[in-house]
Amino acid sequence: MNHELPHAIRYQTPETPDGVVRRVQADSSGRATVSVEIEFKVSREFKERCQGSARSVAFAARSRIARLGIDVEPTSEIAFENGRAMLAARLSANVAEYGLDRFLPELIVPGVKLGRLVLVREENQLSPEQIYASLAHNEFQLPSGFSIDAEGAFTIQTHKVRYALSKALTLQDALAILTQDDGKSILNRMQVPRAIDNLVIPAGHGVITSCSMFLHKHYVVIDPDAGALGRHLNAIVLDPVSTRGTRVFLEIHNSSDRQIVNPFVKARIYTADERDVAPRVFASAQVPPAALGETMMVAAEAAVMPSFEQVKAYYAEHLPDMAEKSYQNRPLLVAEDWRAVATGKLPVLVSTRPAGQRSPVSLRSTLDYSRVGREADQFATHMLEQLPVGKRSTLLLSYFPNLIEHIAICSAVLSKRIGTVVFRRASFEHGQFFSANDHVRLADYEALGARVIWCNDDRGHLAVHAFRGLRGYFVEPHEVQRFKSTLVLAVYGSAEKLGPDEAKGLREFLGQVKELFGGQIAILTGGGPGAMQQATDSALEQGLLVGANYIETIDQATNKAAHFYQCFQDRNRHNRQRWFDIASFVVFCVGGLGTLEEVGLTLTDMKLGMVERGPVVFFGNYGDDVYWSHLKEQLARMVEAKRAPGWINENILFTGDASRITGFYKKVLGLG
Repeated sequence: MNHELPHAIRYQTPETPDGVVRRVQADSSGRATVSVEIEFKVSREFKERCQGSARSVAFAARSRIARLGIDVEPTSEIAFENGRAMLAARLSANVAEYGLDRFLPELIVPGVKLGRLVLVREENQLSPEQIYASLAHNEFQLPSGFSIDAEGAFTIQTHKVRYALSKALTLQDALAILTQDDGKSILNRMQVPRAIDNLVIPAGHGVITSCSMFLHKHYVVIDPDAGALGRHLNAIVLDPVSTRGTRVFLEIHNSSDRQIVNPFVKARIYTADERDVAPRVFASAQVPPAALGETMMVAAEAAVMPSFEQVKAYYAEHLPDMAEKSYQNRPLLVAEDWRAVATGKLPVLVSTRPAGQRSPVSLRSTLDYSRVGREADQFATHMLEQLPVGKRSTLLLSYFPNLIEHIAICSAVLSKRIGTVVFRRASFEHGQFFSANDHVRLADYEALGARVIWCNDDRGHLAVHAFRGLRGYFVEPHEVQRFKSTLVLAVYGSAEKLGPDEAKGLREFLGQVKELFGGQIAILTGGGPGAMQQATDSALEQGLLVGANYIETIDQATNKAAHFYQCFQDRNRHNRQRWFDIASFVVFCVGGLGTLEEVGLTLTDMKLGMVERGPVVFFGNYGDDVYWSHLKEQLARMVEAKRAPGWINENILFTGDASRITGFYKKVLGLG
């Protein structure tokens, strides 16, 4: 049966990949500047869109470079040639207190990524009328105190904040920030905000500050030359989706001989490119190859995708349930590709427990492999080395891989013998719940480029493993793009139900937040009953995306309504809170000890800079008083005793009135 291909829209800045340093020349005068030549890979599409409008191409430095106070100032025109572009630039250290002038020539070496080329065509710029209308419809949210001029430029008021470093930067620190994948998270921990009455920039100095902004379908280009108000460093592009929150960094240098007080930044806003994104997996029979998007889970030539029922039937035919139920009985199938599964083509490999394996009556899931030697090789995955190299076949497992299987699978993925990993059960002993080691293995498969799919019998669907930031979730295939682009609101609460008034208030609040952010909202709960189920039901009623972090417990069942989810074994509960850090906002409903634990973890993460500091709401009444009123008193005492940061008083709202929450959000976020 043919099904219509579901579509999702991804909004993105028209850009090249980050360019890299090809040649470096230090300043012979001894000044802390470096001249470089940057090479960019340029697609044919980007080059064609640039034809006749070379002035509409801007260089945008990487945010992490500017946040270190390093400016990358172009010194030549962009030269396009044979699928690449070249640009000369001069780098300088502009924030004296950061001290990068000490080792800038050693920091900027060939291969370092410096920034990208961005298309900023005039026809895509929003007019003053369009900006105002878009604000009225909540298509984006700008900082409070903005103004819009007749040419469509708007002003960005900075926060009364300057960012200092928690410790002196070494060359090794700076190299890690610029070159490692998680370099930005290293910088987030080291770069701390300092509240000030006025933002003063002395002559010849630079400062790192911030503003609040939420972009969903547009991108913003900052004017680096704002005249007497200072020069913004060349990290001038704010992208859709990734620009959301209170820590949108601005880097300003005062090149004049007089001080500047409370500068603002001028910018223009553009419509982002809309990309049709076909889902990574969907229940379909025939799909034209031309319709397959760049993020399709199969190669372009694979035009048939199986449904859950087809995958389940394939398992049943070739790996029927066996009477022997033991940890060591872990058979596998290898299909040529997804087409073979959908059409019922015979597998290229069926492997069961080899002869001579340890006793099948053993139910233990662990073994000291250092003592048993070659027995460690006796899982069925050792047969994968027989597969042809480069075929990227589909591996179907009964259980999610253990350590020995994982090693064999990683080797098969690296040699391109395997491209997709499918499994039915997360654990022999723990059913649908994963261990901490399992989550590491999922991250390994992502890093190696393998696709992971859960044929989830409990839910009766296929779920794709997709990452958002550092956290991987299993996602319904048609919701992958939505999962990656919506703002997430974490809702904590008890396994007991909220009272009628609180349940109604929560429903009203979700509707208000949906309106505030133009529908770009998802909620994330613990996936249990009670308040968590009520939040889920209210979100589904309003068409919001719903997520869950399920925990293996005795006292509460898991709901089955989540569009995206992750599962944690009881002994892995310490990791579960980390998966909530994809949330931009947090609401604590009436709850018990588990909720209280999550309060402490959330506030501590904010204090340590592990997650962005945002608005926190404690919602619900107990009789005539706010349920969390005693916690409010305790937090105030902790601030007074200097055992907690002062921002807690401004960033937390205790209320039983849902109508107060969105106003509080706008105040804390600094939105107009």
